[in-house]
Parts: sequence; structure tokens; C-alpha cells
Amino acid sequence: MERRSPDIESSGVDREMSVVELDEHCVLYMKENPTSTNTQLFCMLALLKAYVPESYLLMSDCQRILGPPDPIHGGPPFEQRMKPFTNFIRKSSPNPGHVHVCMINKESAQKAVEVMAARSDTVKKLMFSLCGAQAEPHVLQVIKDLLTKRETVDNRQEKFSGLVEDILKHERFYKALFVLKNASTKFRENAAFPQVVSRLYYIAKEPSDYVKAEEWAKKAIDRAQDISYIADTLGQVYKNRLLRLGEGPDEIMRMADEAFTAFKDVEKKADNEEPLQMDTEGTASIADTFNNRGLFGFLQVAKIAFEKLSDQQLRASLIQNRRKNVKAKFEFFEWYLTYSKPNETTLEPDYFWKDVALCYEHYTTEAAADSTSFPGLLDCLNQGLFRSRGKRAGFQEEEKSGFDLEEIQRELKNHYEENVDDVQVAERYILSNIILSNKMPDSPQLASVEELQTILSRFLATERRHRSPEFYLLVLLLWVFPEEQPLVLQDEDDEEVEQAPTDGQPGQLPLDLGSDSDLHQYVTFMEKAYERSSYAKYLRSRYLLPLFFLGEGSGLSKWIHKSRLDAIVEQRVNTELAGEKNPTDLEKTRRIENMWRNGDVWQLPEIRNILRPVTVHDNKVDVCAGGWKEKVSTEVEPKDPSLSTIYLGFNIKGPTLTSSSRWEN
Repeated sequence: MERRSPDIESSGVDREMSVVELDEHCVLYMKENPTSTNTQLFCMLALLKAYVPESYLLMSDCQRILGPPDPIHGGPPFEQRMKPFTNFIRKSSPNPGHVHVCMINKESAQKAVEVMAARSDTVKKLMFSLCGAQAEPHVLQVIKDLLTKRETVDNRQEKFSGLVEDILKHERFYKALFVLKNASTKFRENAAFPQVVSRLYYIAKEPSDYVKAEEWAKKAIDRAQDISYIADTLGQVYKNRLLRLGEGPDEIMRMADEAFTAFKDVEKKADNEEPLQMDTEGTASIADTFNNRGLFGFLQVAKIAFEKLSDQQLRASLIQNRRKNVKAKFEFFEWYLTYSKPNETTLEPDYFWKDVALCYEHYTTEAAADSTSFPGLLDCLNQGLFRSRGKRAGFQEEEKSGFDLEEIQRELKNHYEENVDDVQVAERYILSNIILSNKMPDSPQLASVEELQTILSRFLATERRHRSPEFYLLVLLLWVFPEEQPLVLQDEDDEEVEQAPTDGQPGQLPLDLGSDSDLHQYVTFMEKAYERSSYAKYLRSRYLLPLFFLGEGSGLSKWIHKSRLDAIVEQRVNTELAGEKNPTDLEKTRRIENMWRNGDVWQLPEIRNILRPVTVHDNKVDVCAGGWKEKVSTEVEPKDPSLSTIYLGFNIKGPTLTSSSRWEN
């Protein structure tokens, strides 16, 4: 096949599809001329394309590696100097005066990497060829990506960057160590390189060298004293050392205390971090995500120490000293995992809830699955489902029966009657009724909507602008969308709907709250409460999970808990898999997730029959119900902008409209 010499303006797409791997002539040249400057430059470009596909070198970088004579001073052109590799290199000029150079495809780059003498030698030459007293930002970023960027495979983050993993596999531990120590020395202000050196010592070295790992973790912290992700490495060193300790109780307690202190430092630094705080030079990579590793690491250490201590007196002392912290961190993760999930491309690791729940049970003797906190109640209907966090953690978890939920509601009612002025107790009792109605809509124990409205009204009379998001969620569930009023969604340019009188009838806010008490206020109150609370800070960048959908029922039953949809989806997948031979849990998980991701769930008759659809004309929509008109947050991008059927849900921030392409399990 004829290969054309790459043109500076060529996209290279046609050649990228046709040129798959190096020919024998190029391979032979590399082996016979390993020290020639064109071979070395080609190996560097191959390394970049193989491990950081979007990276590049500037033409000025390439000319520096090739050495004199530069074409500007009468030397041969770049294409000639790069023979026989010219056909595998692409040039582009995205910005005037800047020519980017890279290999033409990943396949040929991977072949070149296999042929080159050693990956470690190539990356060292790249560093020392291009990084003088002050490396250019784009070069530093390339080196940092090569040596520190960890990929996520099958929902699991690799231990090291792809390049470091391959150096460890194909060369030796000390080759990887030498490369990273050199990078740490050359880039004296960057914390990422000593951080990886520390991780090499306690993860990759056999046996682990925890003394050296601690030393390098502290070096990294010295370079980035305010960055929680850097501080986390020291806690991980102590945690892993604790995990591998023998039975010596004194050493277990000492190492646990070191780890507790380190993870508390991580937690403190994470609390002070703001989104996009990290500098472009690369002390860490944070984006806009809250770092929960300090909180989780603390619980892991508490769990490990508890399980390692056989001395009952020391164990009792540990429980007494750490129980309060364990309970607080359990409560954090309970609402954190109930109200949100990671972004659309990742899943929470299965071990995450397992370690949290087991640690909580160790220190309180209470089962996490029996929690009747507000998020605990919201999660209890998920229990027993295939994709529940308990099942994913490997717990033997049964579905809550109607009798179980009646017992919970009865206990919370008694608790409320003994604490009528406690708003959180009232919230839990009210929610227990909504949860029970999803399982047993005809239960004689269910309180009436009017009774629950009366309870909430007592707290609305005071501090009504300063309650929790949970409180306003209940206000909206109990008062909006009365059954006798059809739900209509209008363009914001449509004629305003006249406000209905607040005559105290079901579905209306009570008279004594004042004329300005309408849906808009309480939606606004809920949004402000979310921003005011810690949720906005800790859940930033995470996907807020739907808690309830508007259904076709009446009273409390019109609010459909998402678990009911999950159960329908699970049953449909079970039916599909029934005819297949030995389907795995992984295949079942994949199919369930795909049904949510592809929007197939909204085509299931069982789901369409229980949810109340709303119709959107254009993306600018208002919800009109019960005499109120309220703009609702929408993620809708209808395929047909003139008409699209969607559903109304509530997350912990407020009401939201969504199309099928946006909801995931």
C-alpha cells in the first residue's frame, strides 16, 4: 500500500486507518541504530502515543532532540531526518506558529514500544532532553501524565500509570524507582512524583519498605502542604502497614493512632479545598470533586484495628475512644451514598459500603441495614434488590416486609409523640409513612396526609426559611400536586395561571402561613437549604439520585420510591436471562445498567402504568398544579422539541424533570 509523506495540514485520518503497525524495515533500523537521534525521537513519540494518546511534542522540541543542523540554518528538512519513520509521524498546526508532532496511530506506537530497548531509558532521555533548568508547562504535563496518570479499568483504578505498570512488568522495580526519583529531583516543586515513589515502596516493592514509603510521602506533603490527595498517601502507608502487622497489640495501637492522625489531616485539608483549586503545574488532580478519602480511610483503619486486636481490654479502649468518630463518619456516608452516586461513567466500588457498614457494626453493635435515620429510611426499600449497596457489598440482605415497615413506623410514631418539638424526629416519622405507603398502601397504620401536614405546619411557623433540605422535601411531597388538579407543563411565555385561594383544603398550604406561601417559595427554600447545608460542598460533581417520582396514585401513594422501578427492571432482566445458560452476576449488572443508561426502562409497561407522565412543550417549562406555577429544573433535551413525554422526580436538591437519556441506576 502506498504511503504518503505527511503534510503539515493533513488530518491524517485516512492514514491512521491504513497504517496499523511498523514494517520490518523500520523495526530493523531501530535495532541497528538505537542511539541515532531520529530513532530516539521516534521512540519518544511512540511512548507518548502508546501511553498518553492525546499528547504531542512541539516541532521545536523535536529539533532540539535531533540536534543541529536545524532546517532554519540550512539543515535537511524534518521529514528527511526522520526517515525511515516519516510515514508514521503526523504534523499539525492548531495554532499559528506552533507545529505539533505525534505518531500517526496507537497500533504502530505500541509496536515501537515493544521493539525499543527499554521504556525506562526512553522516558529518562525524554526528561533530560527537554527539561532544562525550567521545563515548559506542556512538557511537564506530558511527563506527569506518563508517570502518574492512573487509568480506570472495569470500574477499578490501576495502581500506577500504564507506563510505570509496564516498566514494573517488563523491566525491574528499581528501573521504575530510578525513573520516578529522577523526575522528583528534576521537578523539585511537584508533589506528584514523590507521591508515586512512596506508593512504589509500599505497593510494588517486595517486601514492602514502609520506612521509605513514609519518608517519600512526607516529602510529597512538604511540596503541597494544603492538598488532601497528596496527604492521603501517608495515611495509606500507615493503613497498609497496620494491615500487615502481626499480633503485637502495642504496635497495632501505635500504628492505628498514626493512621488516624494522618487521615484526620486529609479530612481537614479536603474540607478547606475549593473546586478547581489545583494548579496547572500538577501538584494533584482534583477537578471539582470532594475528596472523601480521609473519612473513608479513618473507618478502614478503625475496622482493621478492631479486627486485629485480640486483647479485649485494648479493644474496649479503642471502641470507647473512636466510637463517636465512627458514628459521625458512618452518618456522612449513609446520606452521601443515599443521595448521590459518582458521575455517569463510574460506579461506587462494592467494598465501599462493606467497610463502612462493618466498621459501624463493630463500634456500635447496631446493623447498618437497620438504621432509621432519614437517609436510612430512604434506603431501606432498596434492601434485597440485586443492585442494592448491601447486596453489592456481599451481605446477606433480605427485602424489608410490610410488617417490618409497620414496626419501624410504629416505633418512630412513639418516638415522635415523646419528642413533639424535635423537627428531625418529626421528619423521620413522616417519611416512615411515605415509605410504608410504597410497600402497603392500605396499611391501617398509615397516618393521613392531613395529619402529617399538621405536624409539618407546626415547624413551618418558625424558621421556615432555615430548615433542612429533608424538611422541604417533605413539604413538597405533602402539599404539591393535589389529585383533583391535572398536571400541566407550560412554556414560560404562556399566560400566567391565577393563584388559587389557600382555603386550608388538602393540597393547599395552610392559611396561617401567609399569602406568600406558595410552591415557588418552598422550591426556593429547598434549593437554598441544599446550598447552605454541607450537601452542596460534599456532593459537588456527583449525580444526585432520584428519591421519588410522581405517580398515578393518590395521597401518600402518589410518590413512587425509585426502588419500585429498580425491582421492575431487575425482574425484566431476570426474565431475559432465564433462557440463557449460566448467566453471571456481571452480565446481569451490565444489562440492568444498560436499561437505565439507554432509557429502555421508560418503555416498560409496568413502569409507564405507575408513573404520571408530564408533557413538555419546548425546554422552558413551568409546572402548574394546585393553583401554583413553578419553573422546575430540567435536564430534558427532547428528540422532538415540539413534544416529549417525561417524568417528574425529586432529589435532595428539589424537583427535577428528566428525559430517559439522563437517568441511570
